[in-house]
Amino acid sequence: MNSTFIVNFSGKATPATIKQLAAITHENGGKWLISKVNFIDDQVAAVIKVELPTHNEETVKQAFQSTPDLLVQFTNTELHAHNADVIYQIRIDANDRAGIVNEITHVLDNQGINILDMDCQRVFLAGGGGVSSSLFTASMAIKIPTNVKIEDVVKELESLSEDTKVMLDA
Repeated sequence: MNSTFIVNFSGKATPATIKQLAAITHENGGKWLISKVNFIDDQVAAVIKVELPTHNEETVKQAFQSTPDLLVQFTNTELHAHNADVIYQIRIDANDRAGIVNEITHVLDNQGINILDMDCQRVFLAGGGGVSSSLFTASMAIKIPTNVKIEDVVKELESLSEDTKVMLDA
């Protein structure tokens, strides 16, 4: 019998720390079903969905908990697969401005759309004549309700400003 849980952790770590935790999971018959690991300097924040044989669950959890400088939390969960037919990958590009992430999430939330993954970047652009600006880009995985059309979502997001462009990855 298998167990499935989500482990959340943050703290001081290196990519080698993550590699070691993945190896321990694998050595105990487990796998990382979904993982989001982000580093800023020497700090890490991660959310990982783990599936493994029930008899090895405590061994793997102990490996995470005993890693120095990490704050670790576990949540038991069931194995759920998203219906890939209603998951879309989109990219939003616009001139950066205050509140842009709030505007985007507000549009999506109003339509009952779940954000599965969101990665935002801001890029400084230096122009000629002393003019400079920033470009905002967000790559997202979204799950939309069956009664919502992706084309309508794209149009509504693009209506946030005249410079907002939405690309749908096929």
